[in-house]
Amino acid sequence: MAKRYRRRARGTQSWTIGQSVSPVERKSRSRWRPGYWLRHPALGVPFGALLVLVVVYCGLGNLQHRIAMTERGERTVGTVRELHGRNSWASVGFTTRSGDEVTTWASHSFWAEPSVGEKVDVIYDRADPMGNAYLSGNEPGLLPTIFLFVGGVVLAMAYAWWLRRHWSRLRNEADAWRRRDPVPRLGARR
Repeated sequence: MAKRYRRRARGTQSWTIGQSVSPVERKSRSRWRPGYWLRHPALGVPFGALLVLVVVYCGLGNLQHRIAMTERGERTVGTVRELHGRNSWASVGFTTRSGDEVTTWASHSFWAEPSVGEKVDVIYDRADPMGNAYLSGNEPGLLPTIFLFVGGVVLAMAYAWWLRRHWSRLRNEADAWRRRDPVPRLGARR
């Protein structure tokens, strides 16, 4: 059985099997038909770039917080007042270098859970001791920052690969929508 192929010539002529060779009038194509730009793959480029920028911005925020704790961080001894074991949080009371009594919640690691009344080393930010206090060994590290930076790069590369692979199919579906040809619904399985 022979396959039937449709062939369209370049220019204004449209050719199919069993059709005359006279030129066919083309319908006017409106670029502003609702849904055209929502279906066009170029709309995904700014959204993908925005997503990658948000991930990298979060990584920069973590890095800036770590640098601030390294520069302004103070060490002191505090007392554990209360534990909330399910979320691994401990209420710690300590005295700052300026003499202020501070009670705040600090996270602790699962393998080194303190007990109530135990003396622990506390690292706090002298600009905001209540909001930025950590138990020793649980201060901010570079791992979340590296994870966010690498995640942003991998996300950008994966999205660029996917977009390059599917660009012409998505663009053709958007053009078919503009010409009012039947196209599958957005998100429909093929």
